Formats: sequence, C-alpha cells, structure tokens
Amino acid sequence: MTGEYPELDDADGGFPPDGPCAQHAPAHLNAVAATNGFVPRGLAPGYTWADFSPGDGANAALHAAANPDGQFFAVGLQGTPSPLAAHAANLACDPADLPPLDFAVYDGGFARLTDSARAARLSSLVAALKPGGILVLGYHALPGFAAMMPLRDVLFSLDQGHERVPAQRVRAAFDWLDSADAAGAPYLRDHPGVRRRLAALATRDPAVAELELFGAHLRPLHFAQVATSAMAVGMSFCGNAAMHRNMADLLLPPGARALLRRARKRTTLETLCDALANPFYRRDVYVKAKPLADEARFWRLHDELVIGLAPHAPAGVDLGHARVAFDAFPFDALRRGLEAGPRRVAELPELITDIARDAARSALALGFAVAAPMPATLKPPLAEGAALAVPHPLNRALLAEAAHARDSVLLASPLTGGFVALPRDAAIALDAVAAAGADPAAVAAHLAARAGHPEAADAFAAAAAESLAALAPHLVTLARFGAIA
Repeated sequence: MTGEYPELDDADGGFPPDGPCAQHAPAHLNAVAATNGFVPRGLAPGYTWADFSPGDGANAALHAAANPDGQFFAVGLQGTPSPLAAHAANLACDPADLPPLDFAVYDGGFARLTDSARAARLSSLVAALKPGGILVLGYHALPGFAAMMPLRDVLFSLDQGHERVPAQRVRAAFDWLDSADAAGAPYLRDHPGVRRRLAALATRDPAVAELELFGAHLRPLHFAQVATSAMAVGMSFCGNAAMHRNMADLLLPPGARALLRRARKRTTLETLCDALANPFYRRDVYVKAKPLADEARFWRLHDELVIGLAPHAPAGVDLGHARVAFDAFPFDALRRGLEAGPRRVAELPELITDIARDAARSALALGFAVAAPMPATLKPPLAEGAALAVPHPLNRALLAEAAHARDSVLLASPLTGGFVALPRDAAIALDAVAAAGADPAAVAAHLAARAGHPEAADAFAAAAAESLAALAPHLVTLARFGAIA
C-alpha cells in the first residue's frame, strides 16, 4: 500500500463488521485500558473472554485461535454455530457454567433492547466480570445515527406487500433509495453521512442491513445514557475501543479542539466530542475498577505494553484535517525498532522515553502498530523452496472456504493475538500450496479438485499461475505473524 493515505475512519463509520472485529482482541483491550489510566488484565494461560452478541460464533472462534492461552466463550448463539467453532479447541459455545470473566464483549445489540432489558443485560454483564474486568459495549449512537431514523418510516411505507425475505426486502429499499438519490432528493443530498452509511450497508449481509433499515426496536443512544447506567452498576468509563477516538488531536481539527476546553470530566469530554465528530456508532470500553491515581504506576504499566508492526500498515493515514506519514519521524524509528518482532514500549530503541510513549500510542491509534500479548521474535523469511504449513486448524478451515469469500480472508495471528487479512486469490493459492506444494501443476490440480473438476487440471493452469503470483508478496508477512510456518 505504499503511497496510499486511506482515511482513518472508513465509510462504515466504526460499525461492527459482518465478521470478526479486531477491536475485541484481549491485547487490544489491554492497550485501551493501559493508555487510558486503568490496569490491564493479565494474559497468563487460563484468562477468560466471552462474546455475548456472538452471531454464529465466528468472531469468538477467530479470537480463540489467535489467543491459544485464553478460554473463550460464545454466549447466546443465533441459530446453528459456525463450523469454524469446532476448529478452536479453547472455545466453548453456550456453556452451562460460565466462569468469571477477564473480558466481556457485547457489540451490536445494545441499542435494540428496551430500557428494562438493557438495564438487566448490563447488570448481568457486570456480574459476569471479575474485579478489574474489561467490558466492550457497542451501540448505535446519537447524534450521528439520528439522521438515519426517518428513513425507517419511509421504508416501512414502501415495504407494504413485499415478502419479508431480507435480501429481497433490502434490495427493494435500495432500488427506491437509488432512484430517489438520482432524482435529487433533498434529504439524501443534505445528509452526506446518511449516504455514506447507506453505501456501506449495501455491501453488508442483507440481514445486517434489514435490522438497521427496518428494525422497529432500534433506538440509538447518547453516550451519557450508557455511561450513567454503566457507572451506576460499578463500572468506570475507560475510553473508546477505536483508539484514535481517545486522542483529540487525531479526532478533531485544531479549531474544534478549542471547544473542548470547558470539559472538566472525561464523560463530559466524550459528550462534547460526539457533538463535534457526529459518530454513527460507538464501541465503549468500561472497567470494573477505578482508574489509577498513581501517575508513576500508570507509566510503568504503559511501558510494559507490547506492540508490533501492523501486518498491512499503509504509507500513512488521512485524518481529514491532516495527513500523517509513517516514513517520517518518529514512525520510521519505531519501524526499525519493531522489525525484529513485537516488543515492550520501554524497550524501543532509538527513541527517548517520552517520544517512545507518544509514538507507541499514536501508532496504535493510527493502525501502524498493533498490541500483542507477549514479546515474540519475528519469524525468519521463508527460504526458497521450503515446505509451507498452516499450523492452526481454524486457519486451514478458513482457507478451504476462500473461494466463497467476498474479497479477503482473515487468518488468526498467534504472534499478535489478532488477524492477518489475505486477499481472496492469495488465500485460494495458500490453501492449494499448503495441501499440494508450490509446484504450479500441483496447485492447478488442487484448484480443479476444489472446483469439482479433477479431470480438468490443465484448464486451471492459468488460474494457478495468477493465484501463486497473488500469494507471493504476502508470504513473509504471514510467516512473521504466525499464520504460516
């Protein structure tokens, strides 16, 4: 991605992805805690993590595969569990007895609950946590999402007589909205945020889009509503799981930052930032403990954070009000310090302590670095001709289904406790190489067998060559992050 400066916030505005969410990772949540003045959780073998809005369990399965030292749980599965769940030995689905938790995730359903159900759910989540446990709450947020709400009445009116099949229902809604936009409908013209959200929904699973466009029980929430409820049951607001949202200089242009000076409390600051940044969705982090009062201890915990280079960091990011280049100081020095693998902030070379701390926080917030569970050495580049293996059974299962992926495949990264994204064509090739070796003829035969035409291997020769070429640039990264060996 050299030379590219993507926007830090994508068009989806921070909404939960259809698949796994990197901001749920234990090491990432510990980084949010430590950089916002709270004690992170220990990640010694046996720590516990649970997803209480797990869908089919695929999110929990990938996190479990990336973090083999933890015990992972998917609570409240919807329908049939994903086959991926069977490939993560440290994942339990809807357990009869849930142990006390270090981490709890409830991301996506909070704004669809009634007031009483929301209070009951919050109380149960807090009760499930150990003292000092970390909770993620994701919800459709005000003021941003308010602009989406009038569309619901419009689409309900349009929906009369249609079959209640999500794909058909959503397609009919988007056809009408596209026509309205082409006709210059003032509402869509005057609300660019709504247009961006609709464009993002058009690429999502129809069931996700249907819940937002037709969900009668969806009520977006103010941050203050959620924070007041959480604090009433013993939680402390820590920060946003999207780490750049905890740094005003990254979130807002200089002129807007001046409007925050009246804030004397963090919760007030969040309310003012929401008025200025207009988020459609929030993913808040709470801790079942008080913040640190000892500044020296705060810095000790901060300096013990382990960070590593992100697998696919761009050349820089566009903040809207500024561009940040990762080939300039201090990020160039940070890259050199992390080339040998993840390491503690206190051990970063070339940078004095204060600059190392600032560089680490900014790198995590901007996607240049990722939090890791423990120091680990970089895997050596694969030697030419070396046999290639995909160690984790879940990653092998994901690769086996790569042909059905939309655009990319996420693989578990045990060295960072997170994910590595692999383009679809490269993932198809990796599946073939891991199974049959790197010989183009063997790859072609494997592709033919996967397609159900084992007798037509010659016809897949060109596809094999293209797939191998797509895979080659990713091999070193996959090895470095433990997805291949």
